Amino acid sequence: MRRLLLPLLLLASVDAAAQGPSEPRITCDRGPFATKTYGGFPWELYGCSDNRSVAVVTARGNPGAPFYFLFSEKSGQYQLSGEGTGRPEFTRNAYDDLRRLSQRDIEALVKETQRTGPRPSR
Repeated sequence: MRRLLLPLLLLASVDAAAQGPSEPRITCDRGPFATKTYGGFPWELYGCSDNRSVAVVTARGNPGAPFYFLFSEKSGQYQLSGEGTGRPEFTRNAYDDLRRLSQRDIEALVKETQRTGPRPSR
């Protein structure tokens, strides 16, 4: 239960941390849709209520936990932000990998969180 609760608590805070007061609130609680490796460790992809953003959350076994990154689209460009209390030496490596993703790469991640069908088992 703790493993399930932690990502949900982190994702519930995405809307408060990554958005300004005049922006619509989003939640990123759909998923996980996939597990990807960034910085040498697993991260899970979650879809967001605006259908344009994607949250990248520490997966089981990731020493950077608890932490999440958020790709949010603003004026046609994706911006990367992150928050958590995980070990910086691991989250920094993931950040470096994520910031190198192209617009097309990020759009592919968003599209992956919009698909329907079975999700990876927990």
